[in-house]
Amino acid sequence: MSANSKIQQTHHRLSIHIGVNGLSFVIQDTHSQECLLWQNHTYSFPGNDYNEWAKEVGNVFRQEDILQKRFNHCDVMIDTHKHTLIPSSIFEAEQAIEVLRQLFEVAYLDEVNYSGLVSQEATCIYALPAPVNAMVFKYQHKARFYASVMPLLHFIIGQKEYSRALMHYTHSHVDLVLMQGERLLLCNSYAIDRFSTALYFLLFALKQWQLNPGSLNLYISGPFKPTHTKQLCNYFPSVTVATSPTGLFPSETLNLQYGPHFFPVCASSVEV
Repeated sequence: MSANSKIQQTHHRLSIHIGVNGLSFVIQDTHSQECLLWQNHTYSFPGNDYNEWAKEVGNVFRQEDILQKRFNHCDVMIDTHKHTLIPSSIFEAEQAIEVLRQLFEVAYLDEVNYSGLVSQEATCIYALPAPVNAMVFKYQHKARFYASVMPLLHFIIGQKEYSRALMHYTHSHVDLVLMQGERLLLCNSYAIDRFSTALYFLLFALKQWQLNPGSLNLYISGPFKPTHTKQLCNYFPSVTVATSPTGLFPSETLNLQYGPHFFPVCASSVEV
């Protein structure tokens, strides 16, 4: 009997992370919190072509029988740089698209969603690629969709150090979140083509906010190479792989790659 055949979709959570360079997923037992399966697929497609992106995602779903089974609990995180936080006190759902348009070019095929960040009394507005959402929904009718920055925010907010940051690195962009005590200082995504550029953005952000790298607790996730972490350790005395107690893997590489699948996500996500 295969491992997949033992997975009961009614008692397990499917977490999917869709990036521009690939798709990863994990399946977790919601009772024991045990991680039952994890996989990663890479792909490439013409830049900013949402339909081609959706085709690549569809190819992964067709290759993986388990992804074609219906899960009652399915969280989908999609990489997007089109996100912003505004105070919940001034947030109006009908104005969400206009708020995002003031900062980004919102494409015809973008779906604008929003999620609350209660601890910060803020609302995150973000745009997701509609064709990609539709491709996932074809197989997972109960899927809930989020910008991939949302679990990163929840993770770093939950840490206890006074001065802390989270750096989520990918081959195409880096997500940076800075916090001081309960105060969220920065949450932004930057386009990059190499790790040195990601490091530049991190150091520049710290300089802007007058934060001392020597007293900062830096958490990291993503496909870091040993040379990358060595460079970070030259600047930061405290560099920690971002992990959840319910999703620990036997190696640092796996924790870097799959850690965000186990971070908390928002209670709801709404399309406008």
